Amino acid sequence: MLLALEGSSPTIFGENNYKYYVWEAYLTTKEPHGIYIPGPAAISNSFSGINIRKMADRACSYIGSNSGKVCLIGWSRGAAACIQVAHNLKGRGTKVDAMFLFDAVDQDTSTNSDLDLIPDSVVNVYHAVATKKSWMDRQLFPTCGKRVAKGVNLDRKDFDTSHGGVAGAGDDDAGSKVWMWEKMRNEGVI
Repeated sequence: MLLALEGSSPTIFGENNYKYYVWEAYLTTKEPHGIYIPGPAAISNSFSGINIRKMADRACSYIGSNSGKVCLIGWSRGAAACIQVAHNLKGRGTKVDAMFLFDAVDQDTSTNSDLDLIPDSVVNVYHAVATKKSWMDRQLFPTCGKRVAKGVNLDRKDFDTSHGGVAGAGDDDAGSKVWMWEKMRNEGVI
């Protein structure tokens, strides 16, 4: 199954959520079963009530006692929520076969997990990281998911584009979609 956890909405209340590469992967996946989980509002801990923890909890609830293949894709705080899902599933003894991250950022305080560490419940992780960030953007969008536990296969690639650009929002993606789609094809996801 493919669980798609979206990045931030462009609005304060979380309506009109961005739908770029995460949404496209969800629409084109070959994986049976799946869910698209909208992201939080533009401002952390805002009126939308959606945060990294709630996104992860919803994904884990959907997975339930699934014994099949589990793949996660996310952008921004949705990618951080993917890491939280992996932490939650580790506690249940469930593995994540593949995780596809577009510039994971831990931008709220809803979790108690180390979202910089991808746990050993994940087999393969592919992380497209945006490097074209101003000093302010690096403060607002600090990249997480930079370390992996022993046994996790990490394929991380930097792209000279913005935080939004790396996931298809606005700026040129600098090749991130082509790179990530190749990884998803290799994993049989698309």
